[in-house]
Amino acid sequence: MVVRIVTDSTADLTKEQQQAAGITVVPLNVHFGDQVFRDHVDLTADEFFRRLKASAQLPRTSQPAVGVFEEAYRTLRQNGDEIVSVHLSSKVSGTYNSALMAAKAVDEQTIEVVDSLSTSMALGFMALEGARLARAGKDRTTIAERLRALVPKARVICVVDTLTYLERGGRIGKARALLGSLLNVKPILQLKDGEVVPIGRARGRPQALSRLVELLERDGKVSQLAIMHGAAPADAEHLRERVAANYPGLDILLTEIGAVLGTHTGPGVIGFTYLVA
Repeated sequence: MVVRIVTDSTADLTKEQQQAAGITVVPLNVHFGDQVFRDHVDLTADEFFRRLKASAQLPRTSQPAVGVFEEAYRTLRQNGDEIVSVHLSSKVSGTYNSALMAAKAVDEQTIEVVDSLSTSMALGFMALEGARLARAGKDRTTIAERLRALVPKARVICVVDTLTYLERGGRIGKARALLGSLLNVKPILQLKDGEVVPIGRARGRPQALSRLVELLERDGKVSQLAIMHGAAPADAEHLRERVAANYPGLDILLTEIGAVLGTHTGPGVIGFTYLVA
């Protein structure tokens, strides 16, 4: 019995990573007016951020329809394969619930749905770990239990240029939007227990990047590490060079976020996504 891994587009896995690991990715959607684009499918990151900067109206995002998950699950089930499906935090999106409903409709006895309480490559690392275990012949229950054990080890910390996008998208309280509008203050955020939480602020971007490095180092040993960014490749490369010596032997990935996460963070977001050991 083969186990297949499913995740969603907010995991920020590249096409190469998806194909190499045999992971099925179900895309979320971003809406510019009446136009609907599938995250990481219909828009490149560059195209999205160009549209975002030029748009007078903030785009909105939506979870995949239950039917889209059903189609993915039925396709994988055709050969009798079982499924472990791991997704974006249920506290910021209905994606996990869509996956649950689809699993019940298709065959909940053979499909395990996991709430990562995370996003970006922290979620991506979970999906990749699931695929590794599946290749090693582990069963569905063992893989799902391993992924749930990784949930409290997943970390996402980042700095955004402004909280405007998170506030307008309803992902953070309005009062906190003031944090990003005063004297070039850069808010530092964490995904904690599945929700976006401010954990500090810095005066200017250089100080903010230094603060991110401090927070990463404070967490101790990490088993997987990626640098996420939205239209900030030079800063991402700089961060990787800055921390590489502290993590010898670890392949530090550079991950560009897609349209859905970018809608809520805005351009210029940068941070670390990782699993603590």
